[in-house]
Amino acid sequence: MAIIPSKFSDADKATILSILDRIKTRLEHPPAEAPMPEDLREQLLHIVSPAHRPRVQVVYGGTQAACRGHYARSAGYRVLVCDKTLRPEPDTGRPRILAVLFHELIHIARGEELDAEAFENAWFTTEEGARQPTPDDQEIFYENHYKGWWVRMDPHTWQVTDYAGRRIVTLKDPSARRSV
Repeated sequence: MAIIPSKFSDADKATILSILDRIKTRLEHPPAEAPMPEDLREQLLHIVSPAHRPRVQVVYGGTQAACRGHYARSAGYRVLVCDKTLRPEPDTGRPRILAVLFHELIHIARGEELDAEAFENAWFTTEEGARQPTPDDQEIFYENHYKGWWVRMDPHTWQVTDYAGRRIVTLKDPSARRSV
């Protein structure tokens, strides 16, 4: 693979490689109900396929300070995977690694936060680790004028479409989920 896992235990490295295979399979057989622009899909396939560039380093970040409040972070061609991403979540009993790694790979492929959140939620279920946007994400969407690299969002309905006008997903407004 063009992805190089490092600093993981043998078991966690095997998990990462298995997750990457699942992501590659999903990219090769995308869900019909959630279209993805072909250039994004091709870039993601290049990232997860053998012998392609760029080479992306996926690094175990443990519980270091960079992981406080995060599941993973990416910069350039490096993804820092935090320990909690590999551990079961209290609500689902499953780790979030599948959706989180997919989300970060969208950033590696030039995607903005809106792109990553939209495709994470369109292509993966809660049980697979997808989570709706947070209030912090909402602020990023606002700062980016509700536009990503491949998608845009109607701030009133939270419906996300690609630049061809195809519906990708309708996200949930985090301010509407706050308890009174």
